[in-house]
Amino acid sequence: MDIRDAIEFGVSTLSNRVPRPRLESEILLSSILHRDRIYLFLNPSVPLSNREKEIYIQYLQRRREGEPIEYITNRVSFYNHHFFIDKGALIPRPETEILVDKVLEAISNIPNPKILEIGTGSGAVAISIAIERKDSYILAVDISNQALQVAKKNIELFQVSNIEIRKSNLFQNIQSSEEFDIIFSNPPYISVSEKDKLQRELDYEPDIALFGGERGDEVLKNIIDKFFIRNEKVLICEMGYNQRDEVARYVDGRGRLDFYKDFAKLDRGFILKK
Repeated sequence: MDIRDAIEFGVSTLSNRVPRPRLESEILLSSILHRDRIYLFLNPSVPLSNREKEIYIQYLQRRREGEPIEYITNRVSFYNHHFFIDKGALIPRPETEILVDKVLEAISNIPNPKILEIGTGSGAVAISIAIERKDSYILAVDISNQALQVAKKNIELFQVSNIEIRKSNLFQNIQSSEEFDIIFSNPPYISVSEKDKLQRELDYEPDIALFGGERGDEVLKNIIDKFFIRNEKVLICEMGYNQRDEVARYVDGRGRLDFYKDFAKLDRGFILKK
């Protein structure tokens, strides 16, 4: 089997199972060969070794069964960077890049900003901010040991020195004496009642990073409550597209609340200022 045959075999295997079978076949094969996709186009007659063929077939089967391609390749693109990703950490979504932009806007006029991230997951958001603002200090916390291991690996990969990783259930291991210029979070915000309606790929991602409770907004409200008893003045959070009214009702005029939309023009987050 050469590269051309492998790609066609992949297309046949993934057809009617994924939206873009050719592209995903090329991504999987590129990952195995440690080459970019241009190499595949330029070298269609290069044969695969028996081991490469074996791994490729395994990868195709895993993808056919619904496992996200990011977990199969241990690679995810986010904010113009390529991060390591593995099961146990939520796969960062393109719309979460807007959260990075909102945090960067909020700290644009603050020298040496101190930033707190609640629920860092893979660390992709914190690292993207740390790269843009090398003068910042970021405390990134998560309750999941698996997620923290992924975040640590990414911190080592990008060699950022301005992020501290800490295990904490929300604010539990953060002292009131530790003060920050801004708090941000992409918390779990899906209702558990929606679990059976979601795409199959989400079955592979950690429930603790997806589901916010029976209603979905319980963790968000917990973060808002803690924000109001702390000294920080700005909170930026991602949220579900249908949670704007409930967040506004819950804040109830206790601060200035602005919402922002994602690339699909759906409500996707808020900025809360005291």
